[in-house]
Amino acid sequence: MRHHRKLTDDERRQIIETRAEGTPVKALARQFGVSRRTVYNTLTKAQGACPSRTRTISLRVSRRELAGFKNGMVKRDITDHPAALRCLMGAADVLLRPTDQSLIDQIQDWGAEIKTHGAAINQVARKLNEAKLRGRPIPFTVEDMTTIRTFAGFFVDFVENFRTLWEARQVAMTREVDKALAGLATKGPDP
Repeated sequence: MRHHRKLTDDERRQIIETRAEGTPVKALARQFGVSRRTVYNTLTKAQGACPSRTRTISLRVSRRELAGFKNGMVKRDITDHPAALRCLMGAADVLLRPTDQSLIDQIQDWGAEIKTHGAAINQVARKLNEAKLRGRPIPFTVEDMTTIRTFAGFFVDFVENFRTLWEARQVAMTREVDKALAGLATKGPDP
């Protein structure tokens, strides 16, 4: 690929239009015979933003963290790790956004319901324990059994609802990561 080639105004317009249609930057760079950086610069200038100077950052990661990152890149067939990190950092505002309020409200409702059921179960246990300590017959009633069964039913529903909620959150997060990393996957050899 040739580098440092100047684009014509027509080529710049074509890059902007083609990128708006969803063509990956890597494909545009290959098509116009320029670097990806040139394509990014063209797109940035078209938005009217003045490109700021980049900063070099460094960080230490554990072997486990690095292996996890590399495994994630292998699963997505991405070999350009610095570009992947830049894309993920660029998408951080979406990836790291706080949980929406409806989800927080749902979790708080579950917490309140667990407290209510827990208090009822605690009352049953306290009554049974007092009878045992005083040497009296165990006063386990049909209402006590209903209380326990109600809590068990709630708990089973809670686990299923939480699992569904968690899986939906994981799918949404994976979708955002995939969107951020779109176009970085290594394709087969160029013809």
